[in-house]
Formats: sequence, C-alpha cells, structure tokens
Amino acid sequence: MFSVDYPVKGSIAFDSSGRPTASFTLCQKRDDIFHKYRIDDMLIDSGAVLTSLNKKVADINQYPVIKSRELVLMGFNDIGRAIRALIKLGKTDAEAKVYLAQFTGRSKDLLDSLYSDFGITDVGLVCDLRKASYAVLSNYVIEDVIFATPSDDDVIIAEVIGMNVLEKFLLGIDFDSGTIHLGERTGAVSHINPDFVCGPVSIFDTSA
Repeated sequence: MFSVDYPVKGSIAFDSSGRPTASFTLCQKRDDIFHKYRIDDMLIDSGAVLTSLNKKVADINQYPVIKSRELVLMGFNDIGRAIRALIKLGKTDAEAKVYLAQFTGRSKDLLDSLYSDFGITDVGLVCDLRKASYAVLSNYVIEDVIFATPSDDDVIIAEVIGMNVLEKFLLGIDFDSGTIHLGERTGAVSHINPDFVCGPVSIFDTSA
C-alpha cells in the first residue's frame, strides 16, 4: 500500500460553496522588521496557477511589484471561457482541450496565442506580479512567495492559494476532520511558468 509522510497537520474551514480554505500569513521585511498580514480563510485552489491577492491589501502592506501589467490566466473559469470561445469558432470540445493542453504551465503563451490566432481577448486578467519575503501555511514557511494582484484599482478578485505555492508540497485534505496534511516535496521539478515559482520551503521554527 502506498503511503505518504505528512509531518505537518493544520486546520481548514469551508466557504459557503463548500470549498476548503486555510489560514495564510504573508510576511514582508521593511526597515529590518518583518510585517505580517494574516488571511484566515484563503481559498485552497488547485485550479489556479498563481496565488492571488487583492490590490488594496498588497498596496497597504507594501509588497513590491516585480513585473507590471502581466496578462495572467487565473484558473478554471478562464479555461472554461477559452474552451467555449474556441467551440464558437468551430473547434470541437476535444480539439479545444488538446489545443489548451499544449500550453500547460505557459499561461502567457496561451493568452498570446488565443489573441493572435483566434482573436480571443476576454480571457485572463491584467495583473502585477508581486513578491513577499515569505509566507506561512500551517507550520511551513515558503520563501519569496510570488503572487498576482489586479493592475487596476477597481478590480476585485478571489484571494486564493494557487499551484505555485501548493506545488511545493505533498498535500492531503481530510474533509471529515477539517484538516490539511502537508509534507515537503523532495523533487525539484516545477510544472508552472518559471516566473511564478516560489522559493524554498522549511518547517517554521517555533522556538525563535
């Protein structure tokens, strides 16, 4: 029987749609002091390539912008919209999915192709890429966390823990007990855009 070692266990809750949420704390070093911002109910979303935060929160906490006005494919909603748009242009559902699969982990290339090859412009969101010094999920620290915020002030998005953070872990969710089980991945292979990859992971030192 296959088994996975999960050294860390944390609590999860569920939003009104029954989706799992977890506490996620972002920390940013300013003037030699780490300033912490905790979100108690951040959505765990394996359908989102990139972790996301609203612009107002990021501005208040002074998370630096590392890349401005990047067109980002945020998750399954955008994929669904792309499939529907391709079908309207004459592709079958299977053909649309084969086309999209070519761009796994390359959302920017996909968006460029949708625009230049098919004239599809209403998929994805213009975002700024930002970086926090580190984040804490359960009892793990993830360094140099990359996340997206909308570039425009009037855009509100769902704040999610996306695959660029989740891919760092062996992950299990027990829906009955409301717990998340985490272990650090030993493999170094990433399946996402290199621009989105976060830094190393370690167990949080509670004695510090």
